[in-house]
Order: sequence, then structure tokens, then C-alpha cells
Amino acid sequence: MTVPPLVLGAALVFWGWQTHDLLAGVLLAALVEAPRFTSFRLELREVDYRRVADFCTLLFAAVGALLVAARGLPRGVLGTLQWLPALLAPILVAQRYGAAGTIRLSALFHYLRRQKARDPSVSDPQIDLSGVFLATAAIAAGGANSRGPGFYAGVAALAGWTLYALRPRHAARAAWALAFACATALGYAGHVELARLQAQLEALAADWYLRAPIDPYQSHTDIGSIGRLKLDDTILMRVHIPQGQEARARLLHGASYNSYGGGIWTARDAPLEPLAAEPDGATWVLGRRTPTSSVVIEARTEDGKALLALPAGTVRVAGLPAESLRRNALGAVLADAKTDWIGYAARYAADVGADEAPPSTLDLAIPPAERAALMRVAADIGLRGAAPREVARRVTKFLARFRYSTYREHAPRAGLTPLGDFLLVSQSGHCEYFAAATTLLLRAGGVPARYATGYVAREYSTLEDAIVVRARHAHAWTRAFIGGRWVELDNTPPAWFEAEAQLAPAWQGLSDVLRWALFHWSRRGAGETSDLWWWALAALVALLGVRLVAGRRAVRRAAPHTPPARRYPGKDSEFYAVERVLAARSAPRAAHESLAGWALRAAGAIDAAQRAELLDALALHQRYRFDPAGLSPAERRALRERSRALAGALGAARLESTS
Repeated sequence: MTVPPLVLGAALVFWGWQTHDLLAGVLLAALVEAPRFTSFRLELREVDYRRVADFCTLLFAAVGALLVAARGLPRGVLGTLQWLPALLAPILVAQRYGAAGTIRLSALFHYLRRQKARDPSVSDPQIDLSGVFLATAAIAAGGANSRGPGFYAGVAALAGWTLYALRPRHAARAAWALAFACATALGYAGHVELARLQAQLEALAADWYLRAPIDPYQSHTDIGSIGRLKLDDTILMRVHIPQGQEARARLLHGASYNSYGGGIWTARDAPLEPLAAEPDGATWVLGRRTPTSSVVIEARTEDGKALLALPAGTVRVAGLPAESLRRNALGAVLADAKTDWIGYAARYAADVGADEAPPSTLDLAIPPAERAALMRVAADIGLRGAAPREVARRVTKFLARFRYSTYREHAPRAGLTPLGDFLLVSQSGHCEYFAAATTLLLRAGGVPARYATGYVAREYSTLEDAIVVRARHAHAWTRAFIGGRWVELDNTPPAWFEAEAQLAPAWQGLSDVLRWALFHWSRRGAGETSDLWWWALAALVALLGVRLVAGRRAVRRAAPHTPPARRYPGKDSEFYAVERVLAARSAPRAAHESLAGWALRAAGAIDAAQRAELLDALALHQRYRFDPAGLSPAERRALRERSRALAGALGAARLESTS
């Protein structure tokens, strides 16, 4: 497709605007459109185009791998899509600054290069990447998902500009404009309705299943799993805790659950209800009490959603411009933010647990499958009839002799559930065992209790000057209703944190530096270009310039818009000399006449021997021009010799006749 002048530049500016990299879009647009205003070109060889294309491939793979490692697979793939115009710009720039103005298809595909190496006759056409690049820029702009009318208006403008320039010359302008306006209006109506349908489906899906590290509806534990747990060092949060508040803000609550069975904790009778934001649109009130302190948290989202990690007693969330916030009666707070990272201040009161929903019968329920083991332990340690605080103390004392382990070698003993085996036999497990055992033993002693999940904030990073929370810092504990309020009770041996840290990979420090850089890159503001972009752009331009300019001869075209001369097989055939001599002698070739038809007509004006030579030379010429197999070296030599001899003979005969 022939792209009209300046459309590519406009598409790149549009891409930069939509992806909040306007400066990058403007610079690339200037680089791509500059060849329209200068005759400067570089005489590039086929191998040069291949090197630039290979460089783009490596750049695409490297950036894609980095973004997937930093953001996860879905967000990483989407981020790579958004960067496509910048990643593919070198090959387009090479084409536009090359003397040919096009590139061979084999420059883009290694498979075609191998085929061509085996068989030189394989079709390898010259192509123009401008149309493909225009579509890429539009698609990449859509990957930013800004959800505003500007995207549709920009795409419609680019499409209208291009289609108007390519419209049939006989088409009436008014009719074309009316048809395009109708198509644009219908497309926008469909676009709006599809967006509404998507929003409804997302809300419905969120009510049934949420793909997040912590789910407010269910927690699938690893209780009963054989082997070592997978420990992931991916950083999920960065937490800034005021001095003196480290102990209070160490446990960051995500969700609580009140029903257990088959290794799964569920939040029953606890639907998520919407919260109303304060007039500033970024402050959300969770409780009635006055906050006394706060922590600042920067958290990663999953598909634009995040289950907020909050210290116990949080009554207000500030600085969070989310699209919506929903909360359930068990303390889970779900934010819909549509960004990779969110930042907020969790402000909490001095007394904890006063704003949580009071206990229900579900907070005392004991699963039938676990009853026998729980009642046996409850009787052994004297839980029945004890005061709630004493029940909690005895459960803590009982579990204090247990060991922490992320590894389980054997299945439960016959007749026991995994949790029963933990309580009566192995006495070794990870935090989910301790939290589940604590919760259900408290219930066996008559104390309402809930299973809580969240994270532990303990690892300070000097690089980030913050506490980093990794995926392996996910934790489970118990919330018990004692003294008229919910209190945190964590009976997992404290050594668990250090035990898991010792299993971290040796390259974690290096990985953290990369995560730190990518985090700050992803947190840049709209329209802001970080130093990382400038270094990447400088390196790309320098490498491209060295590769294209070093050792290459600069040429100037007579006119910037003059298309390159068309090349075709057999152009160097000596038979054309025969054609010129015959045309000058007696039989000029008509504009509509094929070479074979003209030769048969011209053969009538020469003797029989020359006629035979003419037809033989014509047959070789036609094979040289159109047969994919071409001519053998001997046949090529015969074409050359016969054509030259025939042209000489016919030329001499013409001179004799004119004299």
C-alpha cells in the first residue's frame, strides 16, 4: 500500500500521545518523514538491510523478555505491543534512507534467506514497509487502552487521511465524505457498546472468580501438597513505614475467610459492596475512628485490579485515584485501577479491629472431616470452658513446639486429613497449616476466629529505601474475636521468614536492580520520559548510524519522490541489439506488440538463414527472461554469440542497402 505523505509521521505522534511518550513519538515521526524533504540517501546492500532487520528482532526479543519478567506474561506482552513502533523503527528508517526506497522480503525472514541460498530463482520481491508500519503504530496506540474518545478519533482521522488520498479519481468528494462519516459514526457506536459489554462481563467475572495473588472469595491452600513449595522472589509491593511503627504495620491484611473444607478457605455471606470516594476522588473511608499513623504502599496490580494490603485497624485509604473500591464484611478491599502499579496511604487508628463486622455462626463452625482431631487436641490442652484469652494462650503454647517447613515428604497417615496429620503426627508445616490449626482450635474452644491472608513486610532494601514485599512473603494467620474486637494471632514460628530468605537464588540482588529500574520506568507520569528512554534511544540511534553509514557511499537522488528504476530478469540480454537493428532496418515494433509477435512479422523481411538464427536467438532470450530455471552457462554464451553475430550481419546488410 502506498502511504500518503506525512501520514506515517502523524501515526507516530498519535502513538506517542496515546502511550504517554509524546516526545518519543515526535522524534520518531521527524526521523521517518525527513527523507521526503531531502535527497540524501545511503547506498545500502542487501546484507545491510538484513543486519538491521536482525537487530530489530533481537531488540524485540530482549525488550519482550524484560517486560514479561517485570510485569508477568499478560502485562509484559501488552507492554511489548505498545513499544512495537520504536522497536521496528530501525528497519523502516533504513528503507526510507536507502537509495532503493524498498527492501527485499528476505531481509525480514531467515526462512526465505535459506531458501534463496539453496535456490537463487526463489521469488524475493522488493516491498515497502510503510503500510505495515502504519497499521503497527495504530495497533500499538490501542494497546495503551486509554479508554477515551481520543483513540477512536485518532484512528478515524488516520484512516480518513489515507483512504481519501487513495480514493478512485472518479469518486465525488462529497459522496466519499458522507460515506466515510456514516462508517465512522456506526463504528463509534459499536465501539461504545462493545466497551459497555466488556465492562459488564468483567464485573460479572470479578464476582465469580478473580485472578489475583489473593482472592477475596477463596483461598486455595497447599495443605496436603507433597514436595517443596515454590518460592517466588518477584517484588509485589514497596512499603514505606514510619519509624517506630514497624511492628504494628508488619502484617498487611488482604482477605479473611470463615469457612474451611478440603484445603480451601471460603468467604461465605460476604459479598463485596461498593464504597464511595470522598470529593477529591482519591480518599476512601473504611471506618469511623480517627487515624493516628499511616504507611505508604506501592503495589502491583493483576489485570488492573488489586486486593489492597492494609495494616490492621485501617480506617482510611488516601491518594488512590481508583475507578472503584469494593469491600466485604471480612475486611477485604478490592480496587479497580486499570494500571500496572498503584500507590496509596493506609491510615490506621490506635486500636485495631473495632470496625470489623461482628462474628457470626460461621466463625465458630468446625468442618466435620477435621472434628475428631481438633476435639482430641482441644481436650488434651484443656480448651473447653477456658476464657477466650486463655484459650488463645494455650493454643499458642501448644503450637510453639511445632516446626516450620516448606517441604512435606509423605502423604497423611491412614484415617487422617492433612491438617489432622499436622496436629497429631508430623507437627511440621508452613504458615497455612499453623493458621488453619489456630483458627479451628480457637473455634473448638468456643472463640470465634477467621483465617486471614496477606503479606509480611520485613525485608528492607537499601537500594529502594523501602521495605520490599515479595511473592514468597505471602503469609497466613488468624483473626480471633477477643475482648469485643478482632485481634491478630500469628502462631507460625518466627524463623519462617529467614528460612525462606535462605532459599533465595544467588542472582536475586542483580534481579532486584533490574526490577528497581523497570519499576521506576513504569511509574513515570503521563508525558514524562525517563532517563531509561533517553539511554535506549541514544544507543539505538548510535548503533543504527554506525551500521548504516560506516563504509557506505552517500548518494543523492535527482528528485526526492522519483521512484527507483524497475529491474527485471533478462534486461541485459543481447537480443535487444537485434531488435534495435531490425527496427531501424525495416520493421519497427508497435507499442502494443509483443516481442514474439514482432519477431515473426520482422522475419519475413530477411533471408531463410537469418530467419532461423533470429528464431533460435528469440527462443533463448524468452527462456532467459521468463523461465525460472534460466539458462545454463553454455546456453547463455550461445544467446550472447548468436545475438551479436545476427545484429552484426543485419546491421551490415542495412548499410549495404542504404549505400
